[in-house]
Amino acid sequence: MGRKSKFSKEVKVRACESYNNGHGSFKSIAREVGCSRERIRQWTLDYHIHGPMAFESRPTNRSYSKTFKVAVVKSYLAGEYSLPDLSAKHMISHSMVRRWINKYNGGIELKTYTPKSEAYTMKSRKTTYEERLEIVNWVISNDMNYKEAAIKFQIRYALVYKWTKDYQKEGAEALRYKKRGPKAKSAVDESSLSEVEKLKLALEREQALRKRAEFELEVLKKKEEFERKNRYRK
Repeated sequence: MGRKSKFSKEVKVRACESYNNGHGSFKSIAREVGCSRERIRQWTLDYHIHGPMAFESRPTNRSYSKTFKVAVVKSYLAGEYSLPDLSAKHMISHSMVRRWINKYNGGIELKTYTPKSEAYTMKSRKTTYEERLEIVNWVISNDMNYKEAAIKFQIRYALVYKWTKDYQKEGAEALRYKKRGPKAKSAVDESSLSEVEKLKLALEREQALRKRAEFELEVLKKKEEFERKNRYRK
């Protein structure tokens, strides 16, 4: 499913016509519309090349072959087109072209992209804290590939993205669901347990905590490794 634009086609066309007819600068039109001057500049480039069709909403995300991505990057590196010109010519975002360039310069293979709409539309399901940690670990270990993670673990893209960002900002504790309302009573009445049963319960809890700590440490290592690779690419 294609991403819905914050601004309608009519708003974009009107902004471009205002600029083309000399009724304002990029800065003044941007102030009127409520966006950045760079965005107005990009709209006018898109409009100049494609006309109103440049702002038609797309029902699905587009596919991009490896060959196409490499050709776009090489045309930029050769100085044939600027980033805004490439964006306008192929009707793709600056950020997408920049990601391709960074990957290419970093020696990372550009792969064919085929949209998989099920990653955005699948139904939610309940997950445990350990599952959420595993999913985030997989995302970080696989070049922040949220979409593939959504499909692999059968979780909506939006949730995978949110969990990963929360983890990066606040750590593993951000992945715990906080229950609302009064605190639930323990399911086990320890006063009725024998000393052996109490020791067994304490041991189980300790083992669970140790396992969780080991898992969180592994996720942290993966995160640091990913961040280190990113610094080298830059």
